[in-house]
Amino acid sequence: MIRLFIFIISFSSFIFSSNLSFEDIPIQEEGRVKPLDTFAKNQLLRIYGKRTLSDSDVSSTDWLFGVLAGDPKVLSIPVFYILNPEVIYALELDMTDGRKYTFKQISKAIELKIEMLEKIDEKSEDVRTLVEQQLLQIYFNAIHFKMLQSDFTCLTPIIPITNDIIAERLGVKNGENVSFFKFARNLDKMRDFIVSVEQDPVSWSSADSSFFKNIQILQSLSTSSLSSNMLKIVPPVDSHHGGEWMSPWEIVSFGKLKTSYYNDLLISLEDYIDSRYKGNQSGMSKSIISYETTLYDMSSEVPSLSNLKRETWYNQANLFTSSIVFYIISFILVCFSLLFSPNILRKLSFLSVLIGLGYHFYGIILRMVIMGRPPVSTIYESIIFVGFISVLLALILEYFRKDGLGTLTAALSGIIFQYVSFGYASDGDTLGVLVAVLNSNFWLATHVTTITIGYGTSIVAGLMGHIYIFYLILFPKNRKKLLSIYNNTFGVTILALFFTLFGTILGGIWADQSWGRFWGWDPKENGALLICMWQIFMIHLRLTGIVKGLGFAVGMVINNIIVIMAWFGVNLLSIGLHSYGFVSGIAINLIIFSSIELIIGLGGYWVGKIRQSR
Repeated sequence: MIRLFIFIISFSSFIFSSNLSFEDIPIQEEGRVKPLDTFAKNQLLRIYGKRTLSDSDVSSTDWLFGVLAGDPKVLSIPVFYILNPEVIYALELDMTDGRKYTFKQISKAIELKIEMLEKIDEKSEDVRTLVEQQLLQIYFNAIHFKMLQSDFTCLTPIIPITNDIIAERLGVKNGENVSFFKFARNLDKMRDFIVSVEQDPVSWSSADSSFFKNIQILQSLSTSSLSSNMLKIVPPVDSHHGGEWMSPWEIVSFGKLKTSYYNDLLISLEDYIDSRYKGNQSGMSKSIISYETTLYDMSSEVPSLSNLKRETWYNQANLFTSSIVFYIISFILVCFSLLFSPNILRKLSFLSVLIGLGYHFYGIILRMVIMGRPPVSTIYESIIFVGFISVLLALILEYFRKDGLGTLTAALSGIIFQYVSFGYASDGDTLGVLVAVLNSNFWLATHVTTITIGYGTSIVAGLMGHIYIFYLILFPKNRKKLLSIYNNTFGVTILALFFTLFGTILGGIWADQSWGRFWGWDPKENGALLICMWQIFMIHLRLTGIVKGLGFAVGMVINNIIVIMAWFGVNLLSIGLHSYGFVSGIAINLIIFSSIELIIGLGGYWVGKIRQSR
């Protein structure tokens, strides 16, 4: 396994070692430096609700460039998705088939309804209706879009040059457009014009008039873009180690161009934008290579190129989506194999879930390499990791048993956890900055990983309890098979207890080091303790003969409820020292899940008893 891990890392480093591209340009967002591709997908997710445009072949990075550069084709793409018809009526927009609107359409609607929106904004969040909250979200997204649109205006060639003398001094042809940055850095060559425009306009020459119009455009751009600081793509030079990254407008506005590195970096980026405008591929390649050289010369805080490209590839590969596809295929095949018993279907289902696990595993490994930490530091990461552990454990069970039970459990685990993870992935950047309380790779690799493995193993035991109940209802006379499922469920439960108990003890040691006490009856600690107590209770009932197969299976179904409540439910309390795990908006989902599990457990027990008695 270690050799495989080393091979994967070495192979991926080889793949991702080519030159920098526009989508790989590093940018600082929410405290983390990431490739521009991740930033672009985050912006689309906020405004559009998805990381990619479903109705267009424009990539997320090309969309971002089009917005930054004011490309009419990109700006005509409807990216404001309004699901609620009441919001559409409130903004007096026309109802479209896809309920998607362009920034221009949204801007006009907001302009007409600005007084209504400002009154809603003044209300307390607690008293706003759902429609009012959604209206504000559209309003703030429009402001966000407008600010994003202004971030590149200092580097985009939008200032028309209409005089031969000015064109000559700027080194361009008359009739061409130049950027704010190019015009500003050549002002020293136009001191005579600066003096002339301070005189009476009657005495101005045609060149003076053209220069004055250009200056008005410069002032207008500068005024409208003062707050344009979202695109933080300029790192601090090494002499200012640890400083904040800056946007192009911050560099231009704060007089940082005296630093040659800043000047060279913006010139390279300006040349890239100009070449892209003209469709000059060789110019784009030359400027991006120059950008890369300057970038890595000026700052040691820039992530390695291979890591930037690795994250870009990870974003575009959709490894977890591929894994769930193979899990679904495996589930279908294994169901048919259990019903009709053809051996070939069982083998194909095992192969399919193994491929899905491969995608799953590679996705987790890439996340570990990109972030440099164990993959269990957020709710999202814990879900995909628990899913991986559940599938892996079930496949190990299948390897020894070869009866389809492990494959069925693996496929179900993979489908359920990947589906749940997609919901959390839609909340924002899944590769977020580690919170301070978790800033210890040792304890992440021991306590958090161990307790998370305990969650995964417990869920597998719960799923096997479900399988026992359904198998008993369908095939009550197959006692040999039922006994086999029962014994395996018991074995997995013991394994789950080991990891959960060991992880809880490690958590107490970490708590003693971090907070000065081993145990404080924190909700998260109580949740872990409840899992251990319930599993010990069920094991004791089984060993003493108080419960048989069906009773133990129902106990494992209830075990799922306890695990989910300890994992997610206690976070709703928003109290305790485990504040990094707080979530919101899942209470209804937890109630629905618990109700379904109770119906399956209690209902299955009743029906199972009837089937056994016949």
